[in-house]
Amino acid sequence: MQRRDFVQTAVTGAAAGPFLSRALGANDRIVVGQIGLGARGYYEVTITSKNPAVDLAAVCDVYRPLADLTRQKVGGRCESYTDFRRILERKDIDAVFVSTPDHWHAPISIMACQAGKDVYCEKPLSHTLQEGRRMVQAARKYNRVFQVGSQQRSAPHFAKCAELVHSGYIGEVSAIDCWIVSNEYPQGFGDLPDSDPPAGLDWDLYLGPAPKAPYNRNRYIWNFRWFWDYSGGNMTDWGAHHLDSIHQIMNADAPKSAYAVGARYLKDNRETPDSFLATFEYPSFSVRFVNSQVGLKMDRYAGTLIYGTKGTLFVDRRGYEVVPSRFSAIVRSDLDQVQDMLESRQRELTGAPRPARREPPPAPLCEPIRVTGISLDPEIQIQHVENFLDCVKSRNRPVADIEIGHRSIIPCHLGNISYRTGRKIRWDAQQEQIVGDAEASRLLSKKYRDPWHLPSV
Repeated sequence: MQRRDFVQTAVTGAAAGPFLSRALGANDRIVVGQIGLGARGYYEVTITSKNPAVDLAAVCDVYRPLADLTRQKVGGRCESYTDFRRILERKDIDAVFVSTPDHWHAPISIMACQAGKDVYCEKPLSHTLQEGRRMVQAARKYNRVFQVGSQQRSAPHFAKCAELVHSGYIGEVSAIDCWIVSNEYPQGFGDLPDSDPPAGLDWDLYLGPAPKAPYNRNRYIWNFRWFWDYSGGNMTDWGAHHLDSIHQIMNADAPKSAYAVGARYLKDNRETPDSFLATFEYPSFSVRFVNSQVGLKMDRYAGTLIYGTKGTLFVDRRGYEVVPSRFSAIVRSDLDQVQDMLESRQRELTGAPRPARREPPPAPLCEPIRVTGISLDPEIQIQHVENFLDCVKSRNRPVADIEIGHRSIIPCHLGNISYRTGRKIRWDAQQEQIVGDAEASRLLSKKYRDPWHLPSV
């Protein structure tokens, strides 16, 4: 079946309803297919293959040896494929996990929705902003459960931080810092030459809608994140986590503007900047995202600081802490200050001793909090997957629903667009449009390499 024929068949069939989905009862096992078997995909296979409510029926990767090895690990009736369309054609599969490089997230996820499959898609949700909105439309049109792999949404301590902020515990918030420290200086991952792809790798299918390019090890496993054709650097990789949690904690969903600067210092062949600073303006607060090669506390390589008028809240994947603020000085009137000056001059003339001041120490404006020893791996990540599987049966929307994931990646895309154009980006959240900048607006979408295209909904 040709690529365009498959899309057309899926669209025609899905228009009549989710014809490939089974009506699942409370005791039915969910039949799952796994697309992409890199670090995240293999982790999800490990979770689903051990879940007694799941039948892992198929795994897929463009590197055939990896797909076959995973099938052997899973055992049973699991089949292995190199082409994801073989999984989408199967009428027995209820849901798919999409754990490919970012440039494949949208076309595979949309085609899965059209084929009647529920979708768990890894973050960052999309490669362009246009793709993200199209994915939301597909999930809603075909009534699909769609979870984004932003597992911090399932972590109770991030929800607790949202509760603290909403209750006013740290006061009014005006600024937030978040960061990721890579510390790869000076070599990075190296400047590898192009070469022939390894035996068993369908390099053309790996590229898919991305521009034609010779095989390079750094464009493949893991390091694809640092090439514009496949991803958006740490702004979309770790920024997707940070901005999602900031949206959750602050009950926000869209910035008004974005401005970013960056540079490349490492001696490797990446395209995205290895040092990056983006500033996002929201209606009542601002956010700074920093990706750097050095940091003061390398044991906290990633985290978020939320500055309130009563205290500062720090949160990362290990826990959270509130450091209270204090009044640093007593505000005095101009008349009091003049009186103090006159009394001081009088003491100088008479030689009288300076009276001892006994001002009380400043009181904290809130009580300190420190919670440690938390780990997202494996308990929270398992909960995130299980939340999706529960929703496949209940048909409720999951904790990291597609709309949430789309809105959380928007500022990350805008930060990259600002960096690539060299200017501030103003954002109309209602229309999902860049204001007054035609050149920047063209970066909201991309051209797909023939014969691939972004499926219509």
